[in-house]
Amino acid sequence: MKSFTIYIYAAFLALLTFSCVDLDEAPKDRIVSSAIFQDQELVLQYLYHIYSSMPCGYGAMAVGTAPLSAINTGMGITDLLDGSTDLLRSRAGWNESNSVIIPGGMSAQWNPHDVWGQRYAAIRKCNHMLVNLATSGFTDDFKNRVAAEVRFLRAYMYSDLVRRYGDVPLIVELQDVNNLEEMQVPRDPVSDIYDFIETELEAIGAEDGGLPSAENLPPSQLGRVTREAALALGGRAMLYAERYEKSAWFSKQVIDRGIFSLVDNYNALFQSKGGETSEVLFEVLYDGVNKGHSADFLFMPFSLDNGWGNQTCPTQELVDSYEMLDGTPFDWSNPQHAANPYENRDKRLQWSIIVDGSVFKNTVIRTAYRTTSDGLGMNEGTNTGYILRKFLDETIPFEKLAINYLGSSTSWKEIRYAEVLLNYAEAQNEAVGADQSVYSAMEVVRRRAGLGDTLPAGLDQAGMRERIRHERKVELAFEGHRFWDIRRWRIAEELLHGKRFHGIKITENDNVKNYEVFEITTSPVQVFLPKHYLMPINFNELAKNPKLGPNNEGY
Repeated sequence: MKSFTIYIYAAFLALLTFSCVDLDEAPKDRIVSSAIFQDQELVLQYLYHIYSSMPCGYGAMAVGTAPLSAINTGMGITDLLDGSTDLLRSRAGWNESNSVIIPGGMSAQWNPHDVWGQRYAAIRKCNHMLVNLATSGFTDDFKNRVAAEVRFLRAYMYSDLVRRYGDVPLIVELQDVNNLEEMQVPRDPVSDIYDFIETELEAIGAEDGGLPSAENLPPSQLGRVTREAALALGGRAMLYAERYEKSAWFSKQVIDRGIFSLVDNYNALFQSKGGETSEVLFEVLYDGVNKGHSADFLFMPFSLDNGWGNQTCPTQELVDSYEMLDGTPFDWSNPQHAANPYENRDKRLQWSIIVDGSVFKNTVIRTAYRTTSDGLGMNEGTNTGYILRKFLDETIPFEKLAINYLGSSTSWKEIRYAEVLLNYAEAQNEAVGADQSVYSAMEVVRRRAGLGDTLPAGLDQAGMRERIRHERKVELAFEGHRFWDIRRWRIAEELLHGKRFHGIKITENDNVKNYEVFEITTSPVQVFLPKHYLMPINFNELAKNPKLGPNNEGY
């Protein structure tokens, strides 16, 4: 049997171009459904094709050989999803953050983060697989394993739909595409969607749910779902649903397994290409040839890039959020802090962000005002005084950076153990308060950053809530969580509306650096209204199915 390693592009292409297989009366460029479910290998190829629906959080990705055949998976196109939060600002006025999201221009006609059609296409494939798998002649072990993986993927699709659109149709049976009445279904309440997600993930996360444990997954099956990934997704989804007791239960199941841990080198974690760490529960794989993404092409320092470079840059608001190593806040009014603002700070600051003088790819990077091509005030330089470091591959050859969306091969870490710990801490704190288990989960995350056990003792629920939200901001920076967190916490309007964010202008006089915080005026003033907590349903979807209406309020 062929290797199960899921470079998903290979499965996708294999499914679409299996013309070498002689199937009676089948078109040359496709396989009929009945043939798929008579051949175990074809079922796996179909499964991997469904896996290819999982999103890429680095911006657009591509499959195939055309460098500009970009695929938007709803997590950013030429910016990161967090590019419209307080963490990042892009210097490109034309990208989706500056041209649509930040100025409040999202509409039923145009939403660069719209995934309605993609997600329901994946759900239909899941339902098709489950119906046909159930009546196939394969072994029960094979059917149960594949069915559990498909149920995970379907639950993920619904978890993404519900956080974007609120009420959505819950379709768990295979619809007849020739029956218009059957296809045109109304939206179901958010609570029903979360009931379904909870039930599905608890079932497949059980020992008899069909999925293997991560500790028993062969290297040749890297990229396939495990029991712990299902439980971790349950913890995340129930957090979004504000079902805190259940969320804590899901996450604690993962923690109590004792098979995951945080790697020492946070920066190296995000340069890994798959299966290389004890921290990742689920990741999407790329090879940078047949399937790749655009992170390095877009975000690498321009002085080292063979593409665009410096397309989105961290804000001063984020940089100031990283604590001192003794656990106290950074403070510009403290002369010692202000004189050396990047020393003795939370290690994640320079693991995630290039500051003036950082060494990256064995090169000293200058971001100070009008120093090098990366400097503030230069045509292709940083627009905030900082450059993204997290996610960037320091081993990628220069020539690969010219291949646009196919060049990068670092895996997308969709679920990692640090998130599980923070999900547990938040859910448990909301359910019962700041007990010792909340402190313990938080301190595991903070110790890697060099902060030790510096959380103040005796925090009440409100005090711990603020610390957890702060921790998520810095630990999960740029991974897309901030975009959703500030929405589910209902703080986005206060945090973003009518605001601009800030950068740092560094100048030198007699070898002494001067630091001046400035307002970034190259990005528009942010507009975030109450309607923006949800996304609109595209008008084409409403035209095809009037039962979806009315659209979300404000659209």
